[in-house]
Amino acid sequence: MAYVSIALKEHHYLRAEEAVSKMPIYKGSYRGEQANYIGVLGEIVFMEYLDEQGVAYTDDFTTTHDITIVGSGRLDIKTKDRTVIPKLSYDASIPMYNHEHQNVAYWGFVSLQRNRDYPAERFARGYGHAHLIGVANRHIVENNGKIWKAGETDTSNGTKFWTDCLNLPIFVLKPTADATAIWKSRQTN
Repeated sequence: MAYVSIALKEHHYLRAEEAVSKMPIYKGSYRGEQANYIGVLGEIVFMEYLDEQGVAYTDDFTTTHDITIVGSGRLDIKTKDRTVIPKLSYDASIPMYNHEHQNVAYWGFVSLQRNRDYPAERFARGYGHAHLIGVANRHIVENNGKIWKAGETDTSNGTKFWTDCLNLPIFVLKPTADATAIWKSRQTN
């Protein structure tokens, strides 16, 4: 599978910092402001890619979804912090506290690759690349998702879950470029 990998630039960081400065820190947030930053940075990169591909959407940013792809439906963007390039054997995650109330047709998954040695007080600029690892529709999620409960450990990779999650193996996702081409074709017909 070919990821869409994007080198992060200063404008990505600045846009994310501006957006985060206007956001509350959500109750129950595991990482506080860092969680907001990670999520917003992933959204910015994903939407910028859609813009570059000529895919029309509205940015809605509600608790039920992030954007609506014109002619295709609602999409929520899920971003994960990693210190390595994601492998096909890794998972994409949808926290269950989101999944239970979201009404979307698609999920877009982004992995931010962080330099683990970057100073904590400047963590935002520690991300060098964003990898758009794929897209899932409801069929993919319902047929390939595995629910993990908070406190459980995935013995295949050692991940201990801090919250209930629905995990999908990355290899079942539709490549972002393929999903984008489908969405664009629906807008031009």
